[in-house]
Amino acid sequence: MRDPEAPLTLLDACAVLNLYATRWMGPILAVVHGPVGVADVVAREAQFVLRGGTGEDAREREPVDLQPLLSDGLLEVIFSDVEELLTFIDLSQEVGEGEAMTASLAIHRGCIVVTDDRKASRVLVARGVELRTSLDLIRVWGESQIVTRAVLRAALTDLQQRGNYDLQRGHPLREWWDEVMNPL
Repeated sequence: MRDPEAPLTLLDACAVLNLYATRWMGPILAVVHGPVGVADVVAREAQFVLRGGTGEDAREREPVDLQPLLSDGLLEVIFSDVEELLTFIDLSQEVGEGEAMTASLAIHRGCIVVTDDRKASRVLVARGVELRTSLDLIRVWGESQIVTRAVLRAALTDLQQRGNYDLQRGHPLREWWDEVMNPL
């Protein structure tokens, strides 16, 4: 059950694409403690993931459809005010538009941000914004629901293939990833 008093968790464009790529975005968002949103810029920016798999069409683009998540109340589109737009303009000199708008909203509204973008992470941390990664949300989903290892492994494989996700060597969840992807 979502806590309406919990801070808003904002997904930036790479987080939207990565979570969508797993094919389990709805159930993953359902386990987030508070409300989840995306900046209007991000909703327009996050358009495609790859088909994935091993076939000839694996690199073809597949459209991202957030409407079912919006209709089910798992995700909301957030619009900015004038002050947030001014901060967005400043931040867009450092990061992409989706990341800049997400950062601006988070700074002004005290939101948690989910991002997998290293540069955006540095910019946000420097401004005191609390961060999560897509993998943090996926792990919480995997541990809080009855999700088999096979389903979790398939979700992570889709994340790699459909979202072009490359887990960095020093990522804090590297050991967990390796356990899921390379069972004994």
